[in-house]
Amino acid sequence: MLRKRAGVILIENNQIALIERKRNGKVYYVIPGGGIETNETPEQAARREAVEELGVEVQLSELYCTLQDREDYYYKASIIQGGFGSGTGDEFTTGAHHRGTYKAVWVSLDKLKTLNVYPEELVQSLEINKGETEQLEKNRREGNHLRWVGSEKAYLDEPSCSQVGCVHVGRFGGSSSAGQTKNEDGCLVWSGGDWELAMVLDAHKTASSAVLILDEFERNRSIISSIIGKETREAMSELQPAVLALFQDEDFKQKCREVEGETACLLVVRKGKYLWWFSVGDCLLFLMHADLVGLGEAVQNHRSFYEWVGEVNTFDTIVPCFSTGTKELRKGINRIFLTTDGLLECPESNFHQPVEVTDRLKSDLIKEDIHRLLQEIKKKNVRDSTTILAWDVTIVEDGLMPSD
Repeated sequence: MLRKRAGVILIENNQIALIERKRNGKVYYVIPGGGIETNETPEQAARREAVEELGVEVQLSELYCTLQDREDYYYKASIIQGGFGSGTGDEFTTGAHHRGTYKAVWVSLDKLKTLNVYPEELVQSLEINKGETEQLEKNRREGNHLRWVGSEKAYLDEPSCSQVGCVHVGRFGGSSSAGQTKNEDGCLVWSGGDWELAMVLDAHKTASSAVLILDEFERNRSIISSIIGKETREAMSELQPAVLALFQDEDFKQKCREVEGETACLLVVRKGKYLWWFSVGDCLLFLMHADLVGLGEAVQNHRSFYEWVGEVNTFDTIVPCFSTGTKELRKGINRIFLTTDGLLECPESNFHQPVEVTDRLKSDLIKEDIHRLLQEIKKKNVRDSTTILAWDVTIVEDGLMPSD
C-alpha cells in the first residue's frame, strides 16, 4: 500500500518552488512534499515538509488537489519566514547521498512543459489554472492591498471568500429573503514585510461614512505605512497618536458633519509578535491560540454601542469614546479574526458567545472555515451583512510566562 503524502505549491514572481533531483545520471524535479507520519494530519505534514525540504515556514491557504490514484494532498501556500534553500531534512544529510542530490530551486512556470516534473498530473493541473496563478501574481505586484465597500459590490445572497496576501476576506451582504436590500460594510487590508493592517467597518443608513474613513486612510497610507515599518517598539508607540490625529483632524470632522449616516470601525495592526487595535463601536476582534483557548480567552475588545464615526461622531464630542489595546502573540500559530456584527446577530445561532465562533475556526485552513461559517449564516437567513478578515501568524519566540 502506497504511503499517503502531502506537499505544498509555492508560487512567487511567476515561479514555482521545486526540488531538483539528480540521480543515476538523470535530472528531474518534484513538488516539495513527503509521507504523512502516524497521527499527523495532511496539513501538518505539508507544513513540516516545507521546513525540512525548503527551509521555510508556510501558511496554507487551501487544498489545491488530491490525486485520484493515491491519497496525496497538495496545498496552495505562501512563505511566512525562513531562508529558502536551507532545508535540513534527512535527504540533505551526508548519509542520504546514495539516493542522489536534492536542491530547492525556483523554476519559471513557463518552463514546466520542458522539464520532467512529478507528479505529472499535478503539473498538468497547474498549467490549466495558469490564469489563476497570473491573478495571484497581479495581486502580489499591487502590494497585497484591498479597499472595498458594500455600495460597490453588495454580495447579497452571495457568500464570497478571497485572499489578499496572507489575509482571508469573507463577505456576505445578507439575505434578500429576510429583507436586506443593501450592504453598508467596508474593509481595508494593507500588508508589509513583517506587518498587516486590517480594518472592518459597519455603517448605518448609507455606506458614505465607511467610504469617508477608507478615503482618509488611503490618503494617509504612506504616513501610516512608514510608521508601521519602523522598529517594533517605535512603531507601536507612534501608531495610536497618528490614528487619533487622523480622526481628530478638523477637516475630517467637517467632512463627517456633511456625510449621511455613521459607522462602527475596528482597526487592527499586527507588527512582529504584537497585535494592536483601535475600536469604535461594535465590531469584534478575536485572537485564537492554544494557550488562550485553555484559559477561555478569545475576544480582545468589547462590543460598545452608541459609538460612531460620521454624521454622529464621537470625535466631535468633548471627550471622544473608543477602546484600544495591545497583545503579545504566543509561540506557535496565532489566528487573528475580525468581524462585523452581522455574524454576531445571526438568528437561530449563538454567535454572540465567543466559543460558538472559535469552535468553527479550528481547522488548519482558514478559507474553508470562513466559507462554512458564511454558508451557515446564509442558511439561517441572516439579514444584516457580515464582513470577516482573518489570517494566521506563526511566532517562533517564547511569550511572557509567570515566574512560577
